[in-house]
Amino acid sequence: MLRTLVNLNPANEFRSIEEAFESLFGSPSRTNPNLTTLAVDITEHEGNLFVRAAVPGVEPSELNITIEKNVLTIRGESRQDSVGETEKVYRREVSYGQFARSIRLPDGLDLDRVDADFKNGIVTIKLPRVPEEKPKSIKINVRHEGSTTPEPLAETNPVG
Repeated sequence: MLRTLVNLNPANEFRSIEEAFESLFGSPSRTNPNLTTLAVDITEHEGNLFVRAAVPGVEPSELNITIEKNVLTIRGESRQDSVGETEKVYRREVSYGQFARSIRLPDGLDLDRVDADFKNGIVTIKLPRVPEEKPKSIKINVRHEGSTTPEPLAETNPVG
């Protein structure tokens, strides 16, 4: 009986679906076929939006992170180590080359206070939300006819 070992990688399946959507709707990688799409996690916590991207082997100084017209773009390049003539390569699964990812940001972010942190090959971009204004409650006094000084409203109990 012959058994075959198959190496399944669910991430590759998702990438192929993403590439199909990108070919239909456009992407930076369509303008440059050597450009790979960077996978990101986007979360929200305590009034901040966080964008995290794994960029192993890339120095923070080699990352180009910009926001233009409410679109966050992360660009960079991971370089492959050169293989010597005496070295044998049995498998190569790590992606190398230029990468980019553009993400349309929601409204209501304070783009003047954006911060980025790099740790253990992960870049985390923190985008604070603009604090919502609390609605103000203003008490308005009603003047009595013929009076120049307003009289406070009588407290009323709701019917119920």
